[in-house]
Order: sequence, then structure tokens, then C-alpha cells
Amino acid sequence: MVERIPQYRYDRFIGLEKHFSINSALEAMYKEFIHEYILLGHMNTTAMLRVVFDASCRTSTGVSLNDALMVGPVVQDDLMSTILRFHRHRIAVIADVAKMYMMVQVQEVDKHLQRILWRDTPVEPIKTFELQTVTYGTASALYLATRCLKKLVEDSVSTHPIAARVVQEDCYVDDMLLGADSTSEAKRLVTEVKQLTDSAGFILRKWNSNSTMLLSNLPRHLRDERSVLELDSSTATVKTSGLRWDTSTDEFCFTFPEWRSSSAVITKRSIHSDAACLFDPLGSVGPVMVQAKIFIQKLWLLKCDWDEPLNESLQNLWNEYNQNLMALESLVIPGGLDLARSVCQFSYMVFVTLQKLHMVPACILVASHPTVPSPFG
Repeated sequence: MVERIPQYRYDRFIGLEKHFSINSALEAMYKEFIHEYILLGHMNTTAMLRVVFDASCRTSTGVSLNDALMVGPVVQDDLMSTILRFHRHRIAVIADVAKMYMMVQVQEVDKHLQRILWRDTPVEPIKTFELQTVTYGTASALYLATRCLKKLVEDSVSTHPIAARVVQEDCYVDDMLLGADSTSEAKRLVTEVKQLTDSAGFILRKWNSNSTMLLSNLPRHLRDERSVLELDSSTATVKTSGLRWDTSTDEFCFTFPEWRSSSAVITKRSIHSDAACLFDPLGSVGPVMVQAKIFIQKLWLLKCDWDEPLNESLQNLWNEYNQNLMALESLVIPGGLDLARSVCQFSYMVFVTLQKLHMVPACILVASHPTVPSPFG
């Protein structure tokens, strides 16, 4: 209990309660989330609701917690490199770290900076709670959590060398994307990785694989039995287009969200919003994606206002692009492309097409087998 609550914090909390009064479902999920936090001592991200604490809210001094925090460097490989390695495995396996942020304790001296207000009903007194763990919404949260994984790797290279390499190279935020050449090798790898992460309290769950034999050795409550998984938008707060992996066929495909501009007046603002949802981590459909950027560039050259409806010609062009984009959902990329065993030479072929406002490069990796002549000589 706190004797005096700063006015700006009180006003924000009262505003939240007013929102609850018109959305009982949100209120129920919020309460569940907070209650589990109190019982467990940290946030429980398995709830359907993900509460993002607003560490960017400015205090009475005009400075927010995020203003004072350092973001920290990136300590994991980029998403493209991680997925490319995953793409090559014959036996591919995926899992994620349960409540990764909440497994990392904050130092006692810093906990007073993570205080929240809460009460279950408006008739109760408002109480202040201190969050004990790394908190989603703070600028340093990603670095602190991933740096702990890196520290785990550094401390375990001698005892778990293979698992340490996997956690270092094949982990993107809280997702593990690993694999092996055979089921038996994959089983040993999964066992060692689980031992390593369990030792630090990072519990791996939602295991899935293109090998049903491998999955059958894992506890059912730790499996993710969906056949289609998204590989690149688990951390996104806005639904984006993304790469999906079909475990039943070991194929990669694309999916695209429904654009707001498809059912509303099309403006430069709505097009910017829709284009921001396009995400192609591997650049597999780059020549298609870039057309959205070219269209936006055209709107700027025409000096279109943000909220002014576009003329009929421009709207038709954007709607046509939207429709053509949906055709990419039929594009399928096979997995398990480990070419190193059957080829002895790689070469790159680069082509560039110049047009009025842009150029379109294309790079082809040519894998040559010693007994089969290359089509490029």
C-alpha cells in the first residue's frame, strides 16, 4: 500500500477502469493476468491477453523509464540467417522458451522502477505492486533476456557444447529453430538442449517437427500439434504477412493479412499502414514486395495528402496489387535443402534490370554436381 499516488499514475489507472466498464471480457482477462502475476511472482504469458506495460509513459518530471534505459546491443543472429539454417535441416524442430522475460529476475535495487497500480474492483483501495522480473514494454527487456541466454551459452560450452552452439546460433528472441540430419541425431540434440535450458529455468515448450517419431518422444503437454506454424511474427504486435512452415509436408509458404484499405477509402495513410504489414525475412518474394514501396514513392512524388482519398486510377492500381499479392499464398518452397552432401561447387549468377525509378536485382545460387554439367557452363 502506498500513501500517496502521483496524479498522472492515478489518472491513467482510472482511465483503464473506465475502459473495463465497457469491455467486461478485457477486464476478466486483465484480472486473470494480474492474479497469476501475484501468485507466481512474475508475469504469466500463457494467458490469452498480453499486457504491455507502458514504460514510455512520462512521469511528472517529463521523463519516462524508457527514456532513462539503454536498449542494449543485439546479441543473437538476425532472423534471415536463423531461418536459412533452419531451412536446410532434414529433421527440423521448433520450440519456444516459456515466459522467457519472466524467467529473468530484476536486481533488487531496480525493482522500485517497475511499480504498477492495481485493484480488482473500484470500491477497493488502489495498491502498488513491484514487478520482480524483466518486464515486457521496457526498452531493455529484449537485451536483458537474450543476454541471459548468451551467458548460459558461455557458461556451458564445456559441459553442453552442441546445445550451447544451438542456443547461440539457432535462437531468435524466444524461438528455437534447430534440426539435424537424422531422427536419432535430432533426439540427442533435443535432449541436450532441454537439459541446458532447463538448468537455467528456461523451459522449452510448443515443440513441433516434421518428424512425428521425434515428437512422440516428447510429453504431450509440451507439444504444439498444429501442422502450420508462423516462423517470423511471433513477436509482432501487428499482424504481418509472414513465412509459414507446414510440418506435415515440410514446406514453406506465405500468408498475408487482410488489408484495411481493401474495405475502406484508400488514402496514403492506409497504404502506408498496409505496406508496413508486408514482411519477407528471406527476401524470397522481394521483387513483389518492393512494388509497394515503389507505389508509396509515387504517392510522395504526386504530393498526395495523408488522408485525402486517392483518385480512381491510383485506387485501382493498389487494389490490383493487393489481389495479385494474394496469389503468392500458393507459392511453396520445399524444406530440407541441405545441398552440401551432393554437390562440390557453388556459384552465384546476378542479374539486374534497370527501370525508370528503380532497379530489380536477382541472385541465383547455382549448385553443381561433379557428374552433372552446370546449365550455365
